Amino acid sequence: MRLNPKVYKALVGEPFAVQEIDGKRVEFHYMDDTPYLTQYAARGRFAIWTSDGKDNYKVLIESKYYEALKPFYEQGVNAIWLDFLSKVGAMSRKTNMLFLIPTFLVYAIAFAIIQIFWPEQIMILLVVMLASVFLMNMMQSRYINKKVKEENSNTQQAIKNYVGEDVFEGLVKNQEAFYAEYFKTDEPVEEASTDTTEQEAIEAPESDDIDEGSEEKQDDK
Repeated sequence: MRLNPKVYKALVGEPFAVQEIDGKRVEFHYMDDTPYLTQYAARGRFAIWTSDGKDNYKVLIESKYYEALKPFYEQGVNAIWLDFLSKVGAMSRKTNMLFLIPTFLVYAIAFAIIQIFWPEQIMILLVVMLASVFLMNMMQSRYINKKVKEENSNTQQAIKNYVGEDVFEGLVKNQEAFYAEYFKTDEPVEEASTDTTEQEAIEAPESDDIDEGSEEKQDDK
């Protein structure tokens, strides 16, 4: 599964930390001195997971955020998170097959029939096909969103079990404090998340986040 491939390719410097997890390489790069600090931090995203789709990952992370939430990025937690990413990738591929192949076959058969018997109606068919594609994509997106959120919830619970309830809650408070200091606000942030997505891949596969040949962790991990 390719995750934020453009960012992955742009991170060419030496990582400040490297982990080897079940044959997967995870590099950590500081966001501070990159153009991505402005792009992502302004939106409250301080940790961005990326991948080349070949079991190589790079995590782009703001340095102070990393220090405040270091236990969320230790090797055991990242093993849980990588398992989540693998499941999301497999689910996305399977869903694409279930939706796209039957849809393509139906359209091909319908096109052939109309071309033979009612060629003058071909434009109507094309309009119907476009509308159908739009509806199918919407249904597919909602289905994937639902499944990803369910899997994301299970993954967060697994991480909470791994680090322990007290440690997890302490890290939630650290994240809240970091947000308040960074944005200079007394308003509480929403519950911290161990998502990558990076707030991205998790919402639903999008072209900038997951490229399956066809398409940030939803909240920051």
